[in-house]
Amino acid sequence: MGNKLFISFFFLSALSFSDISAQESTSKIVMQTPNNITHATIAIDGMACQEGCANKIGANLKEAKGILSADISFENKNGTIVFDPTVIGLEEIEHIITNTKVKNYVYTIKSIQINKE
Repeated sequence: MGNKLFISFFFLSALSFSDISAQESTSKIVMQTPNNITHATIAIDGMACQEGCANKIGANLKEAKGILSADISFENKNGTIVFDPTVIGLEEIEHIITNTKVKNYVYTIKSIQINKE
């Protein structure tokens, strides 16, 4: 009786372990980096401060699909945006920047420099 109980326990444990292993192997997420990542340095006029204007522009950009990072600097009067151009285009990025609303400030794009990686 003891042997049968041990064998049953061993068999059930083995089945449980193989079921857990199968679940783990199917739930792994594979992250891929897009091949055509683009870096854009955009000169922005109209920002009054870092905490309000620059941070709000950056937050709005980061909410958009295809934006991998957005570092907006009031001090430098520009932003460095890393994006996937197969998901989001420059026109949409410009639109997000110029349509950001903080008080009555109006943001304009002075220049855009593109660097493909």
